[in-house]
Amino acid sequence: MKKEEPAAIAVLEDSDLFLQRESGQTHTPYETEQLFYSCIRAGDVERVGVLMRTLLQQTVVAGRLSNDPLRQMQYWAVCCVTLATRCAIQGGLDETTAFNRSDESILQIDRMRDPQEILRFLQSLCLQITALVRDSRIGRDAPQAVRKCLHRIQTDLHGRLTAETLAADCALSPDYLCALFKKHVGVPLSIYIRSQRLQAARDLLRTGKSLSEIAYDLGFCSESYFIRCFREAFGETPRRFRERPEPLFESEKTP
Repeated sequence: MKKEEPAAIAVLEDSDLFLQRESGQTHTPYETEQLFYSCIRAGDVERVGVLMRTLLQQTVVAGRLSNDPLRQMQYWAVCCVTLATRCAIQGGLDETTAFNRSDESILQIDRMRDPQEILRFLQSLCLQITALVRDSRIGRDAPQAVRKCLHRIQTDLHGRLTAETLAADCALSPDYLCALFKKHVGVPLSIYIRSQRLQAARDLLRTGKSLSEIAYDLGFCSESYFIRCFREAFGETPRRFRERPEPLFESEKTP
């Protein structure tokens, strides 16, 4: 028995323009896509969430990429991920962060076997990428030393990140760098590093890694310290976070 197409996603039965006119079914307009991706480029999380709800209520129409419903959804999702991450780079997201997120996401999509799961994952991913664009704008007008620190933190969360190591990279004293960072970013350097590691931990928790592995990979001194920091930041333990379903919209992610 043929599987049903996921709700809110329709597939063109034929690529012939005449037949499309006859049936009244055509691709979702390019202008609509441009509006959606421009919001990702702008880092506008709220607008992206609203547009996704609206588009799915109206039904997105995609071209036929495969006769198999699962592959159809996988191919379409990969196209969306590719476009979204390139728009994120245009919006200011670090290339390494964007490309890595794209590669990881495509691998996850490749492992999925439920079209509905792929759709939910894609919704969540678009919001996450948009939030990364928004956050990447922090410190954009800051001095080069601060921007260099922000880039190092984004690309080396698994490394040894301290005021001393970052200051050495910038040829500044640790005290001066910390003062400069807080002035332009708005939070102390150590707090910012910890918050970025905790955000990364949320993603790693979805991969099935153990708590001890995540704590070690992200530079926490112990698993118990990692759990305490996570609970303070998000109001729940890492284990509880892992057990509950992944939210689709950004407003659901902040306790």
